[in-house]
Amino acid sequence: MCYAIPAKLIEINASNNTGVVDYFGEKRNILLDAEEDGVKVGDYVYAQGGILVRKIEPQEAEEILKSWREVFFELKKTDEALSKIDQDKLPPNVLSVLQKINLRKSLKKEEMLSLFDGLNTKNELKVLYEVANNLRQREHGNASCVHGIIEFSNYCHNSCHYCGIRCERDIPRYRMSVEEILAVAKHAVDQYGFKAIVLQSGEDSYYDEKMLTTIVKEVKRLGVLVFISIGDRSKEVYENLYKAGAKAALMRFETSNAETFAKLRPGTTLEKRIELIKQIKNIGYVLATGFIVGFPGETNSDLVNNILLARYLGPDMYSFGPLIPTHNTPLANANPPTKDQVLKAIAISRFVDSNSNILVTSALETLDRNAKREALLAGANSMMINITPENYKKMYAIYDNRSQIDESCEKSIKDTVDLLYSLGRAPTDIGKIL
Repeated sequence: MCYAIPAKLIEINASNNTGVVDYFGEKRNILLDAEEDGVKVGDYVYAQGGILVRKIEPQEAEEILKSWREVFFELKKTDEALSKIDQDKLPPNVLSVLQKINLRKSLKKEEMLSLFDGLNTKNELKVLYEVANNLRQREHGNASCVHGIIEFSNYCHNSCHYCGIRCERDIPRYRMSVEEILAVAKHAVDQYGFKAIVLQSGEDSYYDEKMLTTIVKEVKRLGVLVFISIGDRSKEVYENLYKAGAKAALMRFETSNAETFAKLRPGTTLEKRIELIKQIKNIGYVLATGFIVGFPGETNSDLVNNILLARYLGPDMYSFGPLIPTHNTPLANANPPTKDQVLKAIAISRFVDSNSNILVTSALETLDRNAKREALLAGANSMMINITPENYKKMYAIYDNRSQIDESCEKSIKDTVDLLYSLGRAPTDIGKIL
């Protein structure tokens, strides 16, 4: 649930600190934030990631809703039209599997594998993506989350074979000061109306718990959902950052193959990574996790295992990115996956966890410039816009030729909103109609 449109709080359940909000007749459950004092039935609120972010004055809310009302229902018509399935092109060999999906029945591992292995022609893939998009529309309506992301440091003490900011790589490094981070976040909220801010960095111990706590508290005061992506920290650090106001966290496990994980992430183990992800989830964070598609030697069976592991971890958001070979890294000469390998992972993940949010990563757009639109029509419904200052953005070189790296924040927002409007989606987490 990610509408960045004011909603009216119509129910409060004090026993479990939850509530129900109404958006133009659509009712969604949310978790009430204990720090938001005095919220009561009848109040207008913003909610992100299923969590109440802040109250909004009735007059302001009603003005925003008035401007949104006509646009919202027109967008829903477009989204519903694009979510229809072309039944005439259903391939007989997978008809029974797709029928199970429409009936909300769980897929077996071999059935998931049959979708990876058996659907390869243009028409077969078209049907696969249409079914996933239909399921996305059925579960989420036309909501598409759009978060702003600040990449505040490209220092990292890890040696991951696939990553462009690995510690051995000779690249220009930067660290944003606390004041810089807060200024960028404030501009994103005040100028563009973002309601969720992602704070991401390499694994950089320069930012100790005290500094991170200050950043989180100050960004939270802006009235947004604070989303952190800071890598391997202790359970205690994550607990304290949650208390400080961070309520969402991104941590991918990259691969479910323990041998591959250990080889590509020297000095780490998959077991410890999974344990930390579980701890983050148990603390109460809105959890985003996922994997990289296309590691050397990876099979379709590996991809199915990746999806099943992601589902087992119970995330609120899935994040899949293709391997982008990067010069001066151990995987510089690897072959990237095809676009359809990633789109299949998105679609099949939608089948496995129909109510999840699935992110379109910038790596997918880097792999193929048209993939953002295609991913949104294959079951995805979430996006991130890079709001890192331009003098730092190019230095966050986690892979080569990153998409939109030369674009201004304003252009990225406009292009994203235009794309979502063309698909009939309501661009959420951005509070203004641009």
